[in-house]
Amino acid sequence: MMEKVKEGKIVKFHSPQANENPDQLYVVLEVIEDAERSKAKIQALNTGLSFPPVNTVKLADLKTVKIDPNELIGHKVTIIKSDDSRAEGRVIKVSEQKIDLDLSLAVKGVQTNVLLTVVDNDGAEHLGMLFIDQE
Repeated sequence: MMEKVKEGKIVKFHSPQANENPDQLYVVLEVIEDAERSKAKIQALNTGLSFPPVNTVKLADLKTVKIDPNELIGHKVTIIKSDDSRAEGRVIKVSEQKIDLDLSLAVKGVQTNVLLTVVDNDGAEHLGMLFIDQE
């Protein structure tokens, strides 16, 4: 049975259009329930854009996916450190190889339970939880 699409889940399109990357992953920011036309606001992950666009799509077009945190290595991300400060950098280490991803909506983004080490533009390493910024 397929897992229900809900806020904070990682999803992709089950039948992408010809011009779309079938492997593109998105995070669900909001689910808008409507009897026949339920929709979801989604944001693309790992686009390289400072402010990835938020799109509203049919909920029925999406499916949840499981991710391997190792796929994040090399990607530029934002983390929240133990002192609640943020750091941006490229992922150089993932603390757990397989994880049951847990996401929760936070102020201006989605907080995860994925513990990462990133290196910033100055070469400094930072340890913290992956944060998906909505701004």
